Amino acid sequence: MKKLLVLVVIAATLLGLTACDSWIKNDYLSVEPHVEQPMPSSQAPEDDPLPVATNRNELRGAVLGFIRDWTEHGEILVENYDGDINADLTETIRYATQEDPIGAYAVDFADAELFGSEKSGSIEISIVFRRSAAEINSIVTVNGNNSAYSKIQNVLVNYDTALTLRIRNYRETDFAAYISEYCLEHPDQVLAVPEFSAEIYPDEGETRILELHFSYPDTKDEMRLKQNSVNTILSSASSYISSGKDEYEKVVLLYRFLCGRFDYTVAEEEPTMPAYNLLCDGLAHSRSFSSVFFAECSNANIQCLLVSGTRGGKACYWNMVRLEDQYYYVDLMRSIELGEKEIHLMSTEEMLELGYLWDTASYPATPAFTTLPAEESIPGDTSEPSTSVEPTQNTDESEPENSSNN
Repeated sequence: MKKLLVLVVIAATLLGLTACDSWIKNDYLSVEPHVEQPMPSSQAPEDDPLPVATNRNELRGAVLGFIRDWTEHGEILVENYDGDINADLTETIRYATQEDPIGAYAVDFADAELFGSEKSGSIEISIVFRRSAAEINSIVTVNGNNSAYSKIQNVLVNYDTALTLRIRNYRETDFAAYISEYCLEHPDQVLAVPEFSAEIYPDEGETRILELHFSYPDTKDEMRLKQNSVNTILSSASSYISSGKDEYEKVVLLYRFLCGRFDYTVAEEEPTMPAYNLLCDGLAHSRSFSSVFFAECSNANIQCLLVSGTRGGKACYWNMVRLEDQYYYVDLMRSIELGEKEIHLMSTEEMLELGYLWDTASYPATPAFTTLPAEESIPGDTSEPSTSVEPTQNTDESEPENSSNN
């Protein structure tokens, strides 16, 4: 009986193992014939085929390709070359390093040597770069100077430190003057007039590389915080001057807002952050006043211009404003220095008599005008009626009066 029981248990165990083995195979195991895996190859992948030159155009294209791919050592195959290969090789190296925009920008030195013959030979090219591959790849291509201006504006607004442009249809431009003017005209977008360098490669050509580097007086985060402070004040000023019933009243209100905010300290040097130094620090400079005055007039749809020149032999900035279809000069810095309580609109002749020098031909003509007492005070003004310069029409009998003592 015991032997029979043992046999039954063994049989049951064997059946269970068989069933379990079947369950494992069907659901979890995948048994396949063994295949020997190949060992990793020690050989590098096959290189791209070498460029072939049969004429000067193909030779030039191959060398320029090495430059754009940042290839320090390259080889060009020569097959049945059509032309004087030695002369073409010399001309190609000269062109690639001096006339081609990217080559003039990126290459410090290049050399080439011919092995074999022009029928069946090879050329070894050696290039010494002064720019990294990353710098070459970061070049942005634009069509025309206007597109370049747009890219520059984006860099200034973001307080970026570098920009390299490849400009097609390039025309001669004073980029330094453009950058300075844009910053001064847009204090609500660009807090500082940065220190910057501008290099052009090559010296001539329809396509050129413009390399720009910018340096700001503070970190990007700090610049943005200060920009917010300036924009808050500019917005308040816009609301304040909007109560004027016409252009003249708005300009008067703007004058009073700017000239009455502080007992200003006169800056001895040009400020790096014109609007911030003026509006938040009370540091007065003609560059700051002209910048903010221009921006606020523009916000009020009053036509205004920035003017730069000299006064008494020193660099100076002021404005020209259009009122009732006539243009007048305004120098808020001079008004601060003289303690003038009302805006002083000046003609070209009066400016010249006061010692201002600038390119008068680049700006609209001004009319002769007389000084008349204001007939009514500006809304919201609590001061006594004052003598202000009202714009009047020019007549043959009228002569410009010097109103500098107003």
